[in-house]
Amino acid sequence: MPSYFTILSATLPVFILIAVGFLFHRRGWLNAETETGMMKIGLNLLTPCLILYLIPGNPALATVSSAAWAIGLGFFVTLAGFLIAWLAGLGGGMRVGSGLRTFTISTGIQNYGFLPLPLLVALFPGNPGPSGLVFVFGVGVEFAMWTVGMAILTGKAGLKSVINGPFLALMFALVLNYTGAYQFVPGVLTTSFEMLGRCAVPMSIFMIGATMSHFFKAGIFNDAFRVGLVSVFVRLGLHAAVILLVVLSFPIAPDLQRLLVVQAAMPTAIFPIVLARLFGGQPQVAIQVVMITSIVSLVTAPLVIAWGLHAANL
Repeated sequence: MPSYFTILSATLPVFILIAVGFLFHRRGWLNAETETGMMKIGLNLLTPCLILYLIPGNPALATVSSAAWAIGLGFFVTLAGFLIAWLAGLGGGMRVGSGLRTFTISTGIQNYGFLPLPLLVALFPGNPGPSGLVFVFGVGVEFAMWTVGMAILTGKAGLKSVINGPFLALMFALVLNYTGAYQFVPGVLTTSFEMLGRCAVPMSIFMIGATMSHFFKAGIFNDAFRVGLVSVFVRLGLHAAVILLVVLSFPIAPDLQRLLVVQAAMPTAIFPIVLARLFGGQPQVAIQVVMITSIVSLVTAPLVIAWGLHAANL
């Protein structure tokens, strides 16, 4: 089981890379055209290649039930996050029209993809199981976000947005995995997927920092103390506790347990900032939630991961 300092040493480079992306954008070295191009490359090329490298033949996905557990838990822990965030937001004085909807979808979803992925690789070297489950788990989170999350934010769901490059790559990768067809994929293609896929993680983390900078405007921290306090209580406290309770209470495979422990420690996802901007929410609230939970999680994440792994005997 990794020690606290091992976990901390695995966590720090991720946040350093986020800071580099943030500062790079603030210096004006990343214009809008380049930023858009990098995001398209990441979404449509690098991430699908990473999925096609990680999923086929992954021992953590040996049975269909293992994929079903990952997707189902991704969906239901996100629903739990929305419910906790809505109730806590009401308790914190937020109301519909003054940020409650945006607060709910922001605080209710942890950063479930590219932030936990490098931590899983660093914490469990030689074990591709937890990292291979990241994108399968993410399917459940995405369904929850584009159905229930969008209904909370706008009053209607946007399920069509789930059908994107990574989703299609995941479906194809699962077919390869469960039919055994991956064994006939030429090695040169597998190597190409690996080379391109390895670029996805650092670039995506860098772009998380750049995106945070993009929306970082003057006056962004107005009323931030109240929003930040409640978001930390929900995302890094109550919601994390719910996910850890699932780990300790359900008959889940060890690799999925390892994934969930890391998921519990993550700050809020950054994508709700974009959703709030595009669908009439309040981006300022989402930015406050992302910035504050990310800063606090730098301290809390190693503690949560260390405790969770110890409690689950992992």
